[in-house]
Formats: sequence, C-alpha cells, structure tokens
Amino acid sequence: MKWVLCGAMAQAAMASVDWRKRARDVAPVVREEALASEREGTLTDRAVEALGRAGLFGVAVPEALGGGEQGFGVQLDVFEELSRADGSAGWCLMVSATASAFAAAYCAPDAARDMFGDRAWVAHAGQFAPRGQGHAIEGGYRVNGDFSFGSGTAYAAFIVAGFVPFEAGEPRMRDDGLPEMRVAVLPRERVLFRGNWHVAGLQGTGSFDYGVNDQEVPEGFTFPLFVDTPRTGGSLYRAGVLSATAVGHAGFALGVGRRALDEIEALAHRKIRMGAPTTVAESPRFQLGLARAEARLRSARAFVHEAFGALEERVLGGDPPTLMQRALVRTATTWATEAAAEVADFAYRSAGTDSLRLPSDLQRAWRDIHAGTQHIFVDEKSYIDSAQVILGIAPENVPL
Repeated sequence: MKWVLCGAMAQAAMASVDWRKRARDVAPVVREEALASEREGTLTDRAVEALGRAGLFGVAVPEALGGGEQGFGVQLDVFEELSRADGSAGWCLMVSATASAFAAAYCAPDAARDMFGDRAWVAHAGQFAPRGQGHAIEGGYRVNGDFSFGSGTAYAAFIVAGFVPFEAGEPRMRDDGLPEMRVAVLPRERVLFRGNWHVAGLQGTGSFDYGVNDQEVPEGFTFPLFVDTPRTGGSLYRAGVLSATAVGHAGFALGVGRRALDEIEALAHRKIRMGAPTTVAESPRFQLGLARAEARLRSARAFVHEAFGALEERVLGGDPPTLMQRALVRTATTWATEAAAEVADFAYRSAGTDSLRLPSDLQRAWRDIHAGTQHIFVDEKSYIDSAQVILGIAPENVPL
C-alpha cells in the first residue's frame, strides 16, 4: 500500500494550520491502532490514513510544494505527541516526515515537483546510510544495493537509498579524502521488498529489508547525504540532513518516555505489590523514583528545546549553523534517548508483573525506547564527536 493525499487538501492554506492540534487530534487513532500495528508488523491502514489526512507527513515539507515547512519546535512537539500515543507511529512519522522534507528540499526542483505535484502529502521512507553503489551513467546513476531498517516502507510512495557514486570502477572521492555519499529517491514499484522485520521493539514500524537492483536514477532524484543547501524551501533547510534528522529522534524519545510515565502514574494508584501494606503510589521509595524520573525527562526536554531553538534561530536568520550548535543538537538528542530509556526502566520495574503480561502499553513503551537506543544515530559516538567540538580538537569532517 502507498499513501498519497488528494490534491484538494494539498491546496489548503498552510499558514493557518495548527500542527500541534492536528497531532493531538490524530493521537487517539494511532493509540487505538497500536496493538494491531504491532501484530501486523507495520502501521495499520487506519493509522496511516489518519496521519495522511491530517497532513502530518508534510509538516516539514517546503511550503512551495504544499507542505507546512514548520520550525524545529513545532516538529518536536508533533513527533513527541504521536510517539506518546504509539512509539511505532511516532517513529514512522518522524522517518517519513523528514525523508519527505529532504527529498523536497534537496532534490532538483523539477524532480521534487514530479514527486509531490498536486498531491503534497507523499510519504517517503528508507535508509540513508550509503550501503549501495551508484555507477555514473549519462544523466544519473545506476544504483544497486541491499538495505535494511526501512521504517515506513510498507506505505511510502517513494523509497530512499543511500549510495556511494562510482566512476570508472572507483568510488568518487571528496576533497577531505572520504568517499562521496548520496541518496537516491525511487518510486516504490522499482524496489524489491524482503520483509524480515522480527524484533523485540518498534514492531509496528515495518522496518523491512529491501533491495535496489540495477535501477537507473536521474541525477535530479539524488542529493548529497551531508547537504545543507536547499534547492526548494527556505533557510530552515540550511540546518542540514543530520541536524534535521535529530529532531525526529529527540521527539520520539521524549514522547515514549512520557508514555512510560503516564502508564506507571496511572497504575501506581491501584497496584499493591505482593507483601506491601499500601499501593505503589503511597510508597516513599516509588515517590522518590518518580520525582527523579520526572526531573530527568523534563530536563532532557528543556535541553532539546534549547538546543534546537538556538539552531532554528540561527538558520532562519540567514546564517549557517555553527559547529557547536550542531554538536549540542546531537548531544541533546542522544541524552534525551538515554533519559527516556532510564525513565522507562523505572516505570517497568515499578509495575511488577503488570509490565510483564501482554498486552501492556507500558511494556510496549519500554521495548520501543530500548529499540530506539540501538539506532546508530544516538550511539555514544555522538557524545565523543561533540566532546571533540567542545574541546576544540574536532576534525573538519566530523559527522555532525
């Protein structure tokens, strides 16, 4: 299945849209569908339709293509709201919303118009890591590769695939000595889907393996992986792919962490652990842990909004982000993911066997956030890269 929204809604005046309200309105639907999405291994048709009809796949797409072109603060809140409702839905939304924004902003304008046209809300999905090869041909590349973790590919109209360009059998090199890395955007019918999504967490994301087999991709339907110069859209896209990707991961973590606390706070008032004289809520030990968990999650959220707020102000003012700003954005994102995982651990342990039995929304939140911690984007190397920036010893090509 692929999802595109009809052109009529695409013509709505985006300037007046309350994107946070749209997210709140859709949240109950994806929450109701969470268990079914998990069982199906991908978001249900009803969940995808709700996200699509609300236009949320286009929250970060340039206005020139009918999108919202919303700032990082709004994006964070939207991703957080949907992730709080269901981690898999929030994860898929952040993947598709950012992938669609990148394709729209960084591909050639005529390619972007071809992808979006009068449809506007077209979902993109796939893997940006350069696991493929693209042999240069006249006007583009012949792309081959095997990819994994294609979150949202079950419903996406276009699939992205990272690749290294080759010329005369050799990888094309950048001035800094590293291989050039690009991203191709292909219609889903030109991609081979292999399934193979059997995991402990984020089960509803449909993050399937897929392959691209000897497909010709025009140059305009590709863009550099580390691009920060938009070809469509405003100054927001000068933040670049990595910083804009961080928005989704941060919003996801904050939302799932909050869901874990929602669940344990509700359960604590009625649960009495075996041998305990009072409910969990009346236990001073639980109260201490809960206060610390609240402080940890709220502090992480404040750091995230501070870091992304400064970055947004900088690029909207017409200046490129500083290396320190990019470092702080990555640090805040990784920290939010760690904080949310610790909060979910506290909630899971406090719930006793209630978090063990299925179905359990608390257990799903616990599994989803721990699945999120395994993503390379929030690996501890992001801390090391950021620390080198803070110390003034970072190499010029530090991946931030």
